Amino acid sequence: MTYRELINAVLRRLREDSITSNWSGDLVDNTIATDYQILIGDFINEAKREVEDAWNWSILRASPTVTTVANTRQYVLTGTNERSRILLAQEQSNGTLLQEMSDKYLQFRKYPTSAVQKTLPDYYSVVGIDSSTGSILIEFEALPDAAYDITFRVVNPQDDLTESTTTLKVPNQPVILGAWARAISERGEDGGSLSDMVFAQYQQALSDAIQIDAGRTVGEVDFYAV
Repeated sequence: MTYRELINAVLRRLREDSITSNWSGDLVDNTIATDYQILIGDFINEAKREVEDAWNWSILRASPTVTTVANTRQYVLTGTNERSRILLAQEQSNGTLLQEMSDKYLQFRKYPTSAVQKTLPDYYSVVGIDSSTGSILIEFEALPDAAYDITFRVVNPQDDLTESTTTLKVPNQPVILGAWARAISERGEDGGSLSDMVFAQYQQALSDAIQIDAGRTVGEVDFYAV
């Protein structure tokens, strides 16, 4: 569903007027929507973020590759953002899986510089966010001694919805119900009973969607899985 369709799906449940046409640019910068319709748009994005953070959705996965440069330890994971999650890292030529280490231990291993290994990295750490791109910064424990292609499997949450025609990536129903529950709570008109019912429906819809997606990523919910 598009952003406008999601907003209207919530507005109908609230018995409010729908947004009748698309807009260009950010919703808050347009006169096509009322303040209340813009508020529902905000609730859609809040629910979207909550749904995205609840599970490593298969639809949000990507595989950025870092090509190392000799004697360079730090790299940007292109296409990621501050909410991205790394699932694994693997060197392409021999299939070696890299292990994640704490930033504290990484800093400990960087000194003395005379003792630092120069080889294929086997440990990495997330050390921050690149200021120019907003992407994740990673560092390897060992200094690469050559060019290695290291692929990271990541989950990239979608940017907040702004354009009317932008399509939601995660399942629609939990987002709609989550936004509806927020809208009912904001109105404060029902004494809590309807809000509680819709919130329960939201939790059930989210649980069902996670179970369906888990079937596409067999083994990831098993504690012994790689």
